[in-house]
Amino acid sequence: MRNGTWFVRRVWDNGLLLDLSWYNRFSTFVYSMLPVSYMCNRLRNQVNARVDHALYGLQPNYEINANWPTVNDTLPSHIMSGSVQVRSGIARLTSSGVQFTDGTYVDNIDAIICATGTVPHTYTQLTIMRLAGHSVRLHRSFS
Repeated sequence: MRNGTWFVRRVWDNGLLLDLSWYNRFSTFVYSMLPVSYMCNRLRNQVNARVDHALYGLQPNYEINANWPTVNDTLPSHIMSGSVQVRSGIARLTSSGVQFTDGTYVDNIDAIICATGTVPHTYTQLTIMRLAGHSVRLHRSFS
């Protein structure tokens, strides 16, 4: 994982959904009255209470309010149990394995999950994605 990400769960405290817990009039009012640094520390502590992002190599190099978090309940559990391994960036793909930027090589892999966002990277052939200007269309419009 090159940049890391903040993982938050869908069901928050007291069984409320994340949207109901974080995004309501009262919470918005309270957040607007408190310093941003205090709110970032509080949210970071709440998120790290479930998954220690630094311990598992998930902690991003940006603050928790600087980008959208990844809302997922199961992936952190799979990472903690070892069924999903977090690796550094991909240097190159071979016919049977992957060379990572930290120099390690893994052979006979089952799957590669490239959650790269919307920017094509050096290991992605541009013929796979058709570029329209500077953006990549990630879905097909049926209208």
